[in-house]
Amino acid sequence: MLAKLSQEEKLGLMFDLIHAFRIVKKPVETALFLQDLLTANEIRNLAVRLRIAKLLLAGKTFEEIQNTIHASSATITKVSVWLEQGGDGFKNVISRLPSRIKMPKKLPHGPIEYHLPQLLIALAQYGLAKNETESLANFVDKLNTKKSTDKDLQESFDRYFSTLKR
Repeated sequence: MLAKLSQEEKLGLMFDLIHAFRIVKKPVETALFLQDLLTANEIRNLAVRLRIAKLLLAGKTFEEIQNTIHASSATITKVSVWLEQGGDGFKNVISRLPSRIKMPKKLPHGPIEYHLPQLLIALAQYGLAKNETESLANFVDKLNTKKSTDKDLQESFDRYFSTLKR
């Protein structure tokens, strides 16, 4: 498919893709865009590569990474080589990644009047963490649905094309 395109058309494809990522500003927009653009496996593979780069930049060993996210040594090696050959994109993005919001461990004990600021902060943190967790779970559910749909489409295409070959 791409071999039949002119260099100008190929550049136009890359231009649109690069600017499509630039346009999305909010995590929800990004999630929706990724869902529409990529298969569930492609999204998971990209997420694994990003995490590998993050762990490598944090000084983790190949073995630690394999034990943490169960990635193959080939994938870890590829990401490591990409980082060594430049990795500016990874480094730039990873340095700006926000931390996930964690659920508060425990609320302060005693009368509320004495702990109102801490209690309000903990409740706000709880609400943000709950919202973030629900949004991520919803995204994963949609990915699983998409994976099933992709599989059904592939099976339909395979059946159709196998009848044409006869």
